Amino acid sequence: MKQGTITPHPGTRTYLSPPLASVSGVGEIDLRELARKLLRRKWTILTVTAVVTALTALFVLQLTPRYTATAQVMIEQRQARVVDVEAVLSGLTGERETIESELRVLRSRGLAERVIAKLRLDRNPEFNPAVREPSPLAGLFDLLDFAASAEPVPEERLLDLERSQLVDTFLDSITVEPDGRSRVISLSATSEDPALAGLVANTLAELYLVEQLEAKFEATHLATEWLSGRVEELRERVQASERAVEEFRQSAGLVEGKGVTVAAQQMSELNTQLILARTQRAEAEARLRQVQALLESTGGSESAAEVLSSPLIQRLREQEAEVQRRAAELATEYGPKHPRMINVRAEAADIAAKIDGEVRKIVQSLRNEAGVARAREASLSGSLAALRNDVGQSNSAEVRLRALEREAAADRSLFEAFLARLKETSSQDEIQRPDARIISRADIPVDPAFPRTRLMIAGGATMALFLGLGMALLIEHLDPGFRSAEQIEEALGLSGLGLIPLLGGRRKSNSAPETHVLEKPISPLAEALRTLHTAVLLSNVDRPPKTVLVTSSIPQEGKSTISLAWARLIARSGKRVLLIDGDLRRPRVAEALGAAGGPGIVDVLAETVSWREALQTDRASGLSFLTPGSRTASPPDLFGSEHMRSLLAAVAKEFDLVIIDSPPVMAVSESRILARLVDTTVFVVAWASTPREVVRLAVRQLRASGGSVAGAVMSMVDVRRHALYGYGDSGYYQTSRYYAGRG
Repeated sequence: MKQGTITPHPGTRTYLSPPLASVSGVGEIDLRELARKLLRRKWTILTVTAVVTALTALFVLQLTPRYTATAQVMIEQRQARVVDVEAVLSGLTGERETIESELRVLRSRGLAERVIAKLRLDRNPEFNPAVREPSPLAGLFDLLDFAASAEPVPEERLLDLERSQLVDTFLDSITVEPDGRSRVISLSATSEDPALAGLVANTLAELYLVEQLEAKFEATHLATEWLSGRVEELRERVQASERAVEEFRQSAGLVEGKGVTVAAQQMSELNTQLILARTQRAEAEARLRQVQALLESTGGSESAAEVLSSPLIQRLREQEAEVQRRAAELATEYGPKHPRMINVRAEAADIAAKIDGEVRKIVQSLRNEAGVARAREASLSGSLAALRNDVGQSNSAEVRLRALEREAAADRSLFEAFLARLKETSSQDEIQRPDARIISRADIPVDPAFPRTRLMIAGGATMALFLGLGMALLIEHLDPGFRSAEQIEEALGLSGLGLIPLLGGRRKSNSAPETHVLEKPISPLAEALRTLHTAVLLSNVDRPPKTVLVTSSIPQEGKSTISLAWARLIARSGKRVLLIDGDLRRPRVAEALGAAGGPGIVDVLAETVSWREALQTDRASGLSFLTPGSRTASPPDLFGSEHMRSLLAAVAKEFDLVIIDSPPVMAVSESRILARLVDTTVFVVAWASTPREVVRLAVRQLRASGGSVAGAVMSMVDVRRHALYGYGDSGYYQTSRYYAGRG
């Protein structure tokens, strides 16, 4: 007998289906599972969708239609002004801050009050609740408010509240928003009356432009008044400052000529003459020094510029040259002592003396010129020094004069600027234009903007559908039990051993399942039990189990019925099968098989009789079985004894299959004890009823006890409903139709 581990033998064949993720991907598995869940709850989805959609339609049809009209206003980026030379000056810009500011103006309470007053909306029940016909519910609220208020509210306070509520209602009925990234603003008004909606939108746009003009007129008027007063003040200030400049100039003797004082002009002229005198003196002294230097050198005077430029000296040089030529000619004919030679030499000496005298005159002239230049320079220097002394004394007066002139110039500039602004502002009084214009007036709407009947009903139907889907998924999530072998394999890691169908009203006779398998050996129930038997044998191919424990988590899951029907069906096929009723507290085998009282397994384990003596036989199927027999105070101690182990070893040699019907795992501990003694365990799970956590805990306890679990079999399966779930084992419904002769 196999004990202590649940690890399959190397030759064991399990019936766990291969991971679907390896076939079609995790995402596809989730979609299939989701589709199956939704298909199972289709009537829930359809019912919720239909009911919610009907309620939505009923609610929408009861709503009062409201119409929306839209006018469009464009903010002008530039504004024409006649007085400007460029003819165009900047007005409101198209910046986002400007657009946002104008949106606030359009939604201001002041503009709203003007629209209300012009259209007399305070008399319209749609905007003013005070003029509506009181309803019983409103009267009840008024009575409660009156009872709750300790003091009466003053009439002025009531009027203020009514006016504030009227403005709030009006602002709630309009929508002001920019049109994309343009400078266009859309003004939408909503009302139960389509004509009133268009009228409100157009009136709001018109009064917005009127308010702009009024604001400009008021600003221009105020600016003109202020500028007029300011210009008069500046005019008086300019006159006073200019008068102060002239009076100070006359008192200080600062007479101007061509923009500067006379002393300054004189000093400038003397300074210029002094510079020229110094230049002339330097030139004269330079020429004198040059001539003196040439005179000191031999023959140097002849090369002096003044000498060379003298006409007299030039003639004397010509005469000297002519005499020297004649002397040369006479020297060829006469001797040096010849009278003619002596005369020529005397004539040459006379000419040389004249040249030397003339040169000395030139040098003396240069000396005189240099002296005159020095004297003139000295005179100019003295005059300039005296004039500088006079100018220095008037510097402080000029500094004060310049300060007064600057102050007068500043006053004059400010006066001219304000005067020009006053003229420009005054000329704008009659040509003001608003910084916006209406580019599209609101038309009377034909179709209501609210409610959008089709859209709202479609939206309600969509929400209803999602609500139905959510409820279906919630119901599926709250489904307590397992509905397929796939779920058991995923949650518990157990092989699915098969599905045992629920007979109920679909069986052909009123017999119990253990009798039905004998009466209809080819029925779906019988074939399901054969599938279970085959799966148990194949759970260990090398060593097919001979002792099998059948248990469940809690009572009423059909484990005893499966044990009886399985054992009778296999025994009917000619196999030697022993069924042991191990549920000593609530035995069922003896009652189901109509056995008489007598010794049972308790007596065998107590060694009062042998197992062969306690053995009974079912005549209908040839099944051998052991009933509990006598009662015992401690079933766990009895099943945990060495006698129980020896008994199972003995009967396993005599029978082809030994099935033990044990009590539920969560009820008592006998199942965990017996699981260690048998070859394998078949775990029964009631279809769609046993809570999953309970099943998970029971399997965990079986494994902790060291027993080997061949797998789980689902009992009491409603095959028709199970077929709707779309699981891999849902084809069992078609199989059952085949066995029933309908497929």
